[in-house]
Amino acid sequence: MSAKERGVDKSRRSADLRDSAAGYGRPPVASRFKPGKSGNPKGRPKGAKNLKTLIREAMIASIPIQEGEKTRRVTRLEGVVLRQIQSALRGNDKSAMAVLKMALQLGFLQDSSESGEINLSSEDERILDELLIRSRNDK
Repeated sequence: MSAKERGVDKSRRSADLRDSAAGYGRPPVASRFKPGKSGNPKGRPKGAKNLKTLIREAMIASIPIQEGEKTRRVTRLEGVVLRQIQSALRGNDKSAMAVLKMALQLGFLQDSSESGEINLSSEDERILDELLIRSRNDK
């Protein structure tokens, strides 16, 4: 047998070994997925929810709140915001900072003019300065 023939035999054997060899990332040929068949035949069940959907549904669920003598239903998210504002009005500095931060992020404290400056009364400025000083001292 010549060296040329031995090279051909060798390449055939290595091709056969490559097709049938099992190892990392190469399961045995008999247990591989057949062409046209999925590895997850049943797939994701209908109605399965991801985390974002679960949180959204929890936040938009309706709960009763009491305002004075009356009870009304609001979303949980609205309830959280209302509770935060009530707490801020009662003097809770952290709640006040959270409410102000929300208002700033949503643009409620922006002036409607193009300058972007907020026109506050001297009393409002004094209150905001006191709040900022208190929040810095708490940290």
